Amino acid sequence: MEKNYCIVSAFDEDANDLAEKVQHLLSDGWSISGGIASLNSKLYQTLVKGI
Repeated sequence: MEKNYCIVSAFDEDANDLAEKVQHLLSDGWSISGGIASLNSKLYQTLVKGI
């Protein structure tokens, strides 16, 4: 995680954990940047802050 850009990830079977991580970051002022990406059984979500 950087100051203004963050990538969170989780395995497919842990999608609920990813949703919880993203929700926590949204509550801390981060904003979603783009959609969810998937590669090799992992899900990725990017977020930005203060841009």
